[in-house]
Amino acid sequence: MKELINISGQQFYHSAIDQLIERCSQNEKCAIIIDEDHLDELLKKAIDIIGKNVNQIIIISDTINKALEPLIDKDVLLLATNSFEHGTRLAMLGSALSKTVICVLDEDTEKLKEIIKGVEV
Repeated sequence: MKELINISGQQFYHSAIDQLIERCSQNEKCAIIIDEDHLDELLKKAIDIIGKNVNQIIIISDTINKALEPLIDKDVLLLATNSFEHGTRLAMLGSALSKTVICVLDEDTEKLKEIIKGVEV
């Protein structure tokens, strides 16, 4: 897991799903920004911490339908957006809900950091 940037007390990380599970298990109220290509793995490996430690999932996708059924009984805010920039903005707007934001994307850490720095809320 790599630290990206801290904005107004909200810490952003770049992580693989296995590292995310360890981090979120130790921390309550994590948000996850995830590319839809990794969603199945997240739902398979991390279902036990969703709703308990993970309270927001922001999916980079045109639809959230793929995630609805597995999360039907979970207490989680589920959002879909078409870009990482918009997902970051949603996470920042939800900073009262989650002080830790973990990004699961196939992007370079430095590129993600630059995108986050450029997002205005």
